[in-house]
Amino acid sequence: MTSRPHRAALPFYAYSSFNKRGGKVVDIVTRRRNKALDMYQEMSTYETIAECLDISPTTVVQYVKRARDKGDVRAKRAFKHRGRLLALQRRKAINDMKALGMSAREISKQLGINVRLVQIRLKESGNGTTK
Repeated sequence: MTSRPHRAALPFYAYSSFNKRGGKVVDIVTRRRNKALDMYQEMSTYETIAECLDISPTTVVQYVKRARDKGDVRAKRAFKHRGRLLALQRRKAINDMKALGMSAREISKQLGINVRLVQIRLKESGNGTTK
């Protein structure tokens, strides 16, 4: 039987996501945090971000809070109300779909909303209405 040389146990910080010696966060954590902040800036909800990145919503909240404390512009929003957020996302989606050449009826089916609402939003944005 051959004997292996004994290795010293690694200190606790060697297993941490924060490299104490280099003072750097592990690359995968940085990418995930940046993706979360980019999605937050695009008006995604905490739950949507967490589901997409396969992390806890609490982690997303912490990412945003820390970024806000550090002054990151991606963590700032004009408002926090979920209803306004969803309405703004819907308006953006309607305009994007109209730019792709979809009719009001197709847009309403895609988004699951009333055709008349799509026509009103298109009129508000100046894109006109289509049948």
